[in-house]
Amino acid sequence: MRCLVILTGCMFLAVTACKAPQPASTPQPESAAPEPAAPEPPALRVGAASGTVNPSEGVFLGGYGYGRRCTGVHDNLYAKAVVFDDGKTPLALVVVDALSLQYATVQAIREAASKRTGDLAIPPERIIAQATHSHCAPDTIGIYGADPATSGVDPAYLEQLAIVTAIQVERAVAALRPARLVWAEAECVGWAVNDSEPDVLDNSVTVIQCLDGSGANIATLTNFACHPTVLDEDTTLAGADWVGAFYKAMARALPGEHLFLQGAIGAWIQPLTPERTFELADRYGRDLAEKTLAALRTSRSLEGTAIRFAREVFDMPLHNELLRQMIETKLVAREMSDGAVRTEVAWFAVGDAQFATHPGETAPMFATETRELMDSGPKCVLGLALDHGGYICPPHYFDDPEAIPHAPYLTSMSPGRDAGPVMMAALKEIIP
Repeated sequence: MRCLVILTGCMFLAVTACKAPQPASTPQPESAAPEPAAPEPPALRVGAASGTVNPSEGVFLGGYGYGRRCTGVHDNLYAKAVVFDDGKTPLALVVVDALSLQYATVQAIREAASKRTGDLAIPPERIIAQATHSHCAPDTIGIYGADPATSGVDPAYLEQLAIVTAIQVERAVAALRPARLVWAEAECVGWAVNDSEPDVLDNSVTVIQCLDGSGANIATLTNFACHPTVLDEDTTLAGADWVGAFYKAMARALPGEHLFLQGAIGAWIQPLTPERTFELADRYGRDLAEKTLAALRTSRSLEGTAIRFAREVFDMPLHNELLRQMIETKLVAREMSDGAVRTEVAWFAVGDAQFATHPGETAPMFATETRELMDSGPKCVLGLALDHGGYICPPHYFDDPEAIPHAPYLTSMSPGRDAGPVMMAALKEIIP
C-alpha cells in the first residue's frame, strides 16, 4: 500500500512539473489483457436433522444374552442425518443408535430415504448408514431372542427404524443452506482400552464441524472408537449408553446436530467398567464431549468443497460354520451364495475430509491400513457402516486364539481369517 501511495505521488509531481505534452511519436504502452478469473469452487450446502427411534416395551434388546426385553427408555435412541450438496454429487450420512444395521436393513433405509430427497435426487447408493452399536438398543440382527433358536428381531421396529431414518434425510434436505467446514483433532485417553491387545490402540478423535454463513453450528461429526458397553445385561432400559451422554453434553454446549461416528472397535475396544452404571456412562460421554469441544476451539478451515464418492459391492467369504447355520435357519436374515455373503464398502470425500466404511467390527490395524490409503486431510473410519458382518479380526487371531484374550469368542463370530484382507482389497479398489 505504501508503494502505491508513493508511486501515485510521484506521478502527480511529474505531471505538474512537465507542462508540455509528450511528443505524439512517443510510443504508448499497450494495455495488458485482463487475466481470466479463476473458477470459483462449487458452493457447499449442508443440512442436518434427527428423530427418535425408541422401542416399545417388550422388544428384545441386543447384545449380551437371550431373553432381555425392554422395560422402558432411559435416554433417547436417535436416527441422525447430515446431507452434503456441492451442486453435483449430493450425499447423505446417517447414524442410528442401533446395535447393528444388517445389509438388508441398510438397503431398506437407502431406498426409503432416496425417495424422500425430491429434486436433489440422492441415489440410494450415496446414502451411507452406520450404527453406533449400543447394547441397550433392540436386537436388529436376530441372535438375541428368547433362546438360541428364536430370532429377537421385531419386524415392526425395523420398519419404524427405516421410516424414521428416511424422514431425517428428508428433513436434512429441506434444511440445506450454504456452509463451510472446519476440522480438529484430539485424543481421548484413559477409559477406552483394547481388552485383547492392550498395546494396540487408537485413541484419536477426529471432529468435522459444519458452520452456516453466520458461523452457527449446523452439525458436528465426531469419529472415535469404543464400544458403548458400560451398561451390562442387567440393564433393561433402552438407551445409547455413553453415546447418549455424549449427545446430551454436546447439545448443552452447542446448538445444532451432533453425530457420533463409531470407529474400529473389533478387537476388543471396550470402556473400562469398574462399575456398570448410568453414572459411569455419563462420565465417559461427558469426557469425550469436553475433548471434542476443546478441540473445536482451535479448529482449522477445511480445504475444498467438492464431493467425491466411490463404492464396491463384493462377496465376503463365510468360513464360519456357526454363522452359516444362522443364515440357513433364517435366524439371521441375509442371503448366502457359494459360501459367501454380499456386502459393501464405500469411500467419500467432502473437500479434503475423507471417510471410509468398514462392514463390521474391525480391528484397529484395519483402521490404520485404511487411513494409510487416504492421502491428506481429516480421515474418518466408519465401523459398522453399510453392514455388520461380525468381527473382522487380524489374521493372527486365528493362529492360536487361546493365546489372545477374547480371541476365541471374536473368531467364533467372524466370517473368517481372510475377511480383513478381502475387505481391504475392496477398499484399495475405490480409494484414489
